[in-house]
Amino acid sequence: MRLSLIAVGIILMSANAHANTNLGQQLSICAAKTDKTVRLTCYDELAANAKPSAHIMTTTNTTKIAPSEAPRPPATPIVVAPIAAASPQVLSVDDFGLQKKVIEDEVDKIYSEVISVKKDALGAFVITLSNGQVWKQSNSKNYKIKKGQRIFIETGALNSFLLGSDERNATVRVRRLK
Repeated sequence: MRLSLIAVGIILMSANAHANTNLGQQLSICAAKTDKTVRLTCYDELAANAKPSAHIMTTTNTTKIAPSEAPRPPATPIVVAPIAAASPQVLSVDDFGLQKKVIEDEVDKIYSEVISVKKDALGAFVITLSNGQVWKQSNSKNYKIKKGQRIFIETGALNSFLLGSDERNATVRVRRLK
C-alpha cells in the first residue's frame, strides 16, 4: 500500500514537472517576441490557458457565525486618496495641524505672531499664536521663544510639525493642542 502511494506521488510530481518545463518553453517563446503588443498578447494567451496547479487548493469557510461573534471592522478606518476628478478639498489656516488626512492642496507652512509663552512641568513651552492656535513643544530640544516674535510652523516628516523663525536656522518639533 505504501509503495503504491509513493509511486502515485512520483508520477504526479513528474507530470507536474513536465508541465512546468512546457510552460517554461512557452514563456521563453513569448519573451523572444520583439513587438510589445505581440509579446503581451502571447503572455495573455498563456495565462488564459493556464490550469491551476494541483497543489494550490482554495477552501471556503462554510461555518456560520452568530451575529454577536461576527468580526468587527478595524478601529482605524482606511483612508483612500481622493480621485483626481473629485473636487479638491481646500483647507484653511484654522485647520492647520488638526487635519488627519493627507491632501495635496494642504497648507504646508503658516506664519504667526506669538501672543503668550508658558512652560509646563517638564520645561516644554506652550505657546499661543495670534490666530488662536495653541502649540506645545514635543521634544526636549532647547529653543527660546519670546512674546511678540514672528514664527512659522511647517509640516515635517510623518505628519509632524516644526516650529522655527526666519532669523534662526533651527527648528523644534511641536504638536497642536487647540
